[in-house]
Parts: sequence; C-alpha cells; structure tokens
Amino acid sequence: MNTTGRPGRPRPNLTIILIVVAAAFFGASAGMIARHITGVTHMSMRQLLAPAFEGRRQFCVLALGEDNTGDPRKDIRGRSDTIMVAAVDLDNNVIRAVSIPRDTRCVIPGRDYYDKINAAYPLGGCDLSRRAAEDLLGIPIQYYVKTNVEGLKRTVDMLGGVEIDIEKDMHYRDRRGGLYIDLRKGYRHLDGDKALQYVRFRHDAMGDIWRIQRQQKFMRAIARRMFVPENLPRLPEVVEEIRSNMETNMTAKDLLILARSGEKIHPDDIEMETLPGEARSIGGISYWVVPESEARAAVDRLMKFTGNGLPPAASGVKPTVEVLNGAGVSGVAARAADMLKRSGYMVMSTGNAQRFDYSQSEIRSRIGTTAEVRAIATAMRCTEISEIPRQSSTDADVTIIVGKDFNR
Repeated sequence: MNTTGRPGRPRPNLTIILIVVAAAFFGASAGMIARHITGVTHMSMRQLLAPAFEGRRQFCVLALGEDNTGDPRKDIRGRSDTIMVAAVDLDNNVIRAVSIPRDTRCVIPGRDYYDKINAAYPLGGCDLSRRAAEDLLGIPIQYYVKTNVEGLKRTVDMLGGVEIDIEKDMHYRDRRGGLYIDLRKGYRHLDGDKALQYVRFRHDAMGDIWRIQRQQKFMRAIARRMFVPENLPRLPEVVEEIRSNMETNMTAKDLLILARSGEKIHPDDIEMETLPGEARSIGGISYWVVPESEARAAVDRLMKFTGNGLPPAASGVKPTVEVLNGAGVSGVAARAADMLKRSGYMVMSTGNAQRFDYSQSEIRSRIGTTAEVRAIATAMRCTEISEIPRQSSTDADVTIIVGKDFNR
C-alpha cells in the first residue's frame, strides 16, 4: 500500500516548523520577516561574517513537532508526533520534503532492536532523532528545528483564523489525553482551538497517514493566510511567537538567509510526499513498515542532490481529489471515491456537482496534466483533462465530476 501525498495542503507542530521564521519555506514578504529576525536576534560580528549554513548551498533539515499536551509535566520531552525532512536547494530555489509517519519501524542508533522512530526524541532529543532519520533515509541531515504545540493556537488566532475545507465530520474525546475534537464537514473558518483539533484528528481508516495529509493541507492554508494584506503588519509578532517555541542548530544568519530565499518559492511549488509503506502489527505493536526499495525511490526523487542541486520534479506523487456526482445517480460519487481510496489517493470530499447532465466524466486539475492526473483519467475512462486555477472553495488538487458513463 503506497500512500504518498502531493504537496497540497499539516498535527500542529509541522505548520509552525514549516513556517520556520515564517517565509522561510513559504515565501512572500520574506524581506519584512528577515528584517524582524535581524532585529530580535542581535547577531554578533562573528555570526555576520561567518558563511551561512557553513558554506553549504544544498542541505537537509529535520523538522520535529513535539506534542506534550497530554502530560502535565512540562520539564520532560514529549513525543515527536510530527517528523519531516526537507531538502533545500538555495541556488535553484527548490524545497522538497518527505513526511515520516511517527510509527515508522526502524532501529534507533545505539540500540539493537526495532522501535518506532518517534521514540528517538524522548530518548535522545533532536540529535538522536536526526541520526535515526539519517539511517532510515540513507542521506546526511545537517540541521534540525523542533517546535512544540503550545504556540499553534496563539499563532492561528493572531492571524485571525484560517479557512479549511473539512473533508468529513470529526468527533473524538480523550479526557485522559486532554483531546476533544468536534468538527463538522464543510468549508469552515477555524480559530486556534478548532485548527488544533483538525490537525490532531487521526481516527479514520488510514490513521496517521491521512492525518499527515491533513497537516499538509493545513500548512498550505495557514501559509496563504499569513500573507493576506491585513496580516502583513502582524508578521513580526507571529515570527516572535514561532521563535519562542523553537529549538534549532541553525544560526540566526542561517534563518535569515532561509527566510530571504523563501520569497522566491511559491507554496504550491513545494513538493511533499509521505514515506511509502504499510501499516502492520508486529508482536502486537502497530508499525508503519517501509520497504527499503520504496524508501530509496522516494528519497532519490525528492532528497538526493546532483551536481546541479535537486533533480527536476518527478511524477508519481498522488494528488488530493474531490469527487462530485454529475450523473444524478445515487451513490456514484461514493463508488468512484472508494475506487480512488483503494489506489492510495486521499479523497478530501464528495458531493454533488452543480448539475446532473454530465454524460461523460470530467477531470479538472489545478496542478497541470501530470502523470498521476493522467492515471486518474485512465481509471475514470476519461479522455479530457481541463487545467483550472486554484480557488478558495476547495483545497483539492483535482476535481472529478462523475458522469453517466461511470459504471463500477
């Protein structure tokens, strides 16, 4: 089972991490943020003269999100519930990322038995997590950045909330863990508390894997929200909130350069996948088991640097989809959605099209005519693919309007 996800739209910590110094990974108005970083970090002359990233122009960053909301003891490490590695190519203004499910089975350095990768952080902090991710992916990871969940609600509220198309009703209650989720399907404006609920929900068929894709969806939404005109004056305060919840081995100058380079990168140009694998119970413990060959293929696509930096974007990344009933036949959208889910696509929503007279199915893509979009068209026996711009009404990469010709 391969459940990769195209960058499209992140558990709260990944959002904060990938905003790292706000425009670092998402661009737009980075100059304003960079000036604020300079003001609050008070770089020494030695830092100013030292080359950023020790002279590197290509490097990898481990992003960790710590969630200790269910533990009243704030002086101990929580769980690294968000784990992601980003490959950054400063010369070509390219960033690609791989999300690592927290239950990924691996051998943590210094131990001779298998464990879940998120056990590395409470055992040895950021550095042990970095080494575990290096061993798993087979690549050097030079830097890390870790945040906790505390600042998420405040950050979202500072931005005036965020718009999210919630793909289904989400209800869950865990009194012991302090987790209460009560969200209704539909396009919603979420405050900080509701946003935290959305990115923490994992009680569906694919568990942590679909939560990662929701995190990616949320990450895009909050990045867009940060740079609306009314929020630009608030960005210095937002950056300071993020910095107060951050631990990193990058210098102030590193962060400054990363922020400035980010203004050249559009959020929709950042490729992101989930490390492929399958959920499996071993010895009564649930793991995400990653075949070595599939992990190597994902790393080669996204993380390996060539002499010219990161290689050209590769196809094979599954887009997110919404499925609309355009045939007027009861249940046809649900059947098409089930077929796509079995093939590893994340169906963000189903519903009715504006009319029911579609004789043939239609594919409307917001990411161009990629190989994966063509694969969807083949599965739907559709010969026409329309390329359309992104709209605020949906965060899905592809809209499928199911016509009367669909019969499965």
